[in-house]
Amino acid sequence: MLKKIRDLTHQHAIPAAFIIFGLYEILMKGLGKLLGLLPGTMPALYFIELVLILVPIGFVCFFGFSKCFKQGGFLRGLLYASPLFAFQAIAMVVFLSESIGNPDVTWRAWYWIIYYLITNICVGIREECIYRATLQNVIAKKYANSVKGIWISVLLSSLFFGLCHVTNIFFGMEPISVITQVFGSAAIGVLWGAIYLRSGNIWALIVLHAGTDIVGLAGSNFLVGKTDIEQMSETMSFSIGKPLMWMLYIAFAIYLLRPSKCEEIFERFRRENEAL
Repeated sequence: MLKKIRDLTHQHAIPAAFIIFGLYEILMKGLGKLLGLLPGTMPALYFIELVLILVPIGFVCFFGFSKCFKQGGFLRGLLYASPLFAFQAIAMVVFLSESIGNPDVTWRAWYWIIYYLITNICVGIREECIYRATLQNVIAKKYANSVKGIWISVLLSSLFFGLCHVTNIFFGMEPISVITQVFGSAAIGVLWGAIYLRSGNIWALIVLHAGTDIVGLAGSNFLVGKTDIEQMSETMSFSIGKPLMWMLYIAFAIYLLRPSKCEEIFERFRRENEAL
């Protein structure tokens, strides 16, 4: 039965990707509502995070892509992502320099800071497992035999990644910030998809994703006074610099997925398909 589902997914990769995306979003939203009935104690909060990361990991394993957890390429992925890590480090230094010693700033208790750091790591695990390790792999497994096919997998998985943020509007996020977040997430998703295809290892993307969220939500995760939605509305407010940054992401992705480097991607998927 499992092999039949995987075969059907491979034969109809793009429709299957849309169905998987919809099922995942419905399942996670429903599970989130159900788990939200638990008491707001710290053990319950950690239990919720554990349950929520098991779902996308289950999707990865169900569709046969668990190799991404143990495949080599972690250091290569970190190397490709080094410009983004440098940007994150600079942003965090600026944040800390403006916050430490500021009498108008109130820091959260240490256990809440640890919890929010772990939450961001869990978000990185969840979203990379579903958008890169599952959805992108579902499409790439069928189409990663040409440069065009590789870009189909990257662009569609990035589209899904951008669209998953639309629901933030129902939690009070400003509409213009939601639109900016959707386009920004899709743009950076293109780059993350390129890094994943070149490295083949999902852990590098999880580290990159978690670092991005930690820096982006530092104002609400470390300090008292802002919720995550308020912080995202502020961070994602539109400015002329954001489209320029999006274009840089895409330009870097084009560089990573230049035709001369796509051959190794073709070969990796060819070997994996032959091994099935």
